[in-house]
Amino acid sequence: METVVTEIARTRMEKDVNDALGSLGLFVTAIRFDESKGLSVIIELSGNEGVLICAS
Repeated sequence: METVVTEIARTRMEKDVNDALGSLGLFVTAIRFDESKGLSVIIELSGNEGVLICAS
């Protein structure tokens, strides 16, 4: 069940992750909370087209 506290946490988390990963061309597309085995936070990310990210 969604609560005001959950929505505040989701909004703040989305802002913080977007701020942290924005320079890499990533942004949050969804945040979900899963309580099936404790509390897990699932953050789905997507990338900006036109930003090339290379890892080695």
